[in-house]
Amino acid sequence: MSGPGPEAYFEIRNDLADGLLKGSHQLAGVPETDRATVLRAALDAVPEASAMLRPYPVLFADGESSASRVAFSCLSAAATFPRGTRGRLADLGALTAILFGIDDIADGIAGEWSEGEVSAFFAELLAILSGDAGADPSEEPVGQILAAWTEWCARFHAYAGAEVHSPNLVRQMDIAFAAMARERAWAAGVEPWPSYDGYLANGLLTILYPTWWAAALAMCGPTPADAEHWTAIEPMTHLGASSMRLANDIRSFEREKSEGKPNSIGILQASGIGAAAAVRRVTAHIDEIDAAFRGEVAQVGGELAEIAEGQLRSVSFNGRWYMARDTHAYTVRDLAGEAGLRHG
Repeated sequence: MSGPGPEAYFEIRNDLADGLLKGSHQLAGVPETDRATVLRAALDAVPEASAMLRPYPVLFADGESSASRVAFSCLSAAATFPRGTRGRLADLGALTAILFGIDDIADGIAGEWSEGEVSAFFAELLAILSGDAGADPSEEPVGQILAAWTEWCARFHAYAGAEVHSPNLVRQMDIAFAAMARERAWAAGVEPWPSYDGYLANGLLTILYPTWWAAALAMCGPTPADAEHWTAIEPMTHLGASSMRLANDIRSFEREKSEGKPNSIGILQASGIGAAAAVRRVTAHIDEIDAAFRGEVAQVGGELAEIAEGQLRSVSFNGRWYMARDTHAYTVRDLAGEAGLRHG
């Protein structure tokens, strides 16, 4: 299975979403009082994140490329943890960029691989995270991902919470990889498309939000680390993931149609609902989920209050960003311009 290729892939636009969401602003999810701090923190994190990713150019284009997600990845990390240190934000930004790369492999955007090859790739990622394997740099996309992941995992394991939380990160990645395999089966026609609810239950995993937060809990969570911290934030995390999945669907349903992948909009269309009506219905569902999400966030306090605040900030930022634009074609120069600084 293969997609249209990276260059063509990033050129697929969603004119309907642009029209329906006209007037949305990409930074609307960042409180105005925090925007200058967030933009500056993101820009400060870019050089360190870029240094990690630059050796892997096939999937990790430099920050000036239309295919680059480095600037967005650091901005998302800074919007989540505005007071995070430069190194921590760089590590979180690099994680986001690597997860984008893993998703591109699973979706066949970066090349064409058999189911067995993708399964082996997933297994190798888990082995590297567990400390049972490592990878040297390679010219091939899969090899570059594995080498980048090896470097990132070495940095991750230096965090105080990694020893306690890394088994859960392995578990969350394994769950996400199984969900990605289901998506591949749906896209290939091996299995029939799911129901809307079945799709969302799977899609909240493949958006990789739970995976990201399993890592962030180790890197930014309370000390001493406690495995029960994940149990406390999991309901909130799944609601946040559901919201982000549906927001992403509104932005990307035209591109996913080209991949043959089910999407909440496409599933509603297949039931006879027009595209514009489907977008409105999914938007209303996002509002319902966000209300439940905020209710869960309000119940998570004490030593996990910063994590709860981060999730609220993350969902707000990413959800509003998807309403305005996609995650690529946002360069370091764009980020510097919004921060009011010269770049280069």
